[in-house]
Amino acid sequence: MSLKKESIYNLIKIFLFFSFLTWLIYFIFTKKTVLNALNIGFSNQVESEYEGIIQKKYVDHDNHNSTMVAFTHRNAIGINGEFWGQMEEGDSISKVKGDSVIQVFRGDKKILIEIAPFYREAIQKEIDKRKSK
Repeated sequence: MSLKKESIYNLIKIFLFFSFLTWLIYFIFTKKTVLNALNIGFSNQVESEYEGIIQKKYVDHDNHNSTMVAFTHRNAIGINGEFWGQMEEGDSISKVKGDSVIQVFRGDKKILIEIAPFYREAIQKEIDKRKSK
């Protein structure tokens, strides 16, 4: 084999090794961060505070397809898609800081959206996935 071919093969081997190493490191960090992201997401939802009448619901394609709610007298906020799907334009919503319930007022009805059960289930699924591996 010529020296040129041998050096090309060596470069390919080095490239494949570093590609595999990069993938392995990414996989390890991703596995850990799913559970962390769920815990942080839950904490952020509980600590958030907002209220207002929903003027518009939309998906912000420029921001990772975030589900957003725009209020009539305020800026838009991102709301978890699980909860966003239960809201309608024209609803009045209220979320108190430190509480895990979003109150939705629609006409003469009051709808309570529980945040904690959603996150508890998602966190438990992630823990179960880790145990089964």
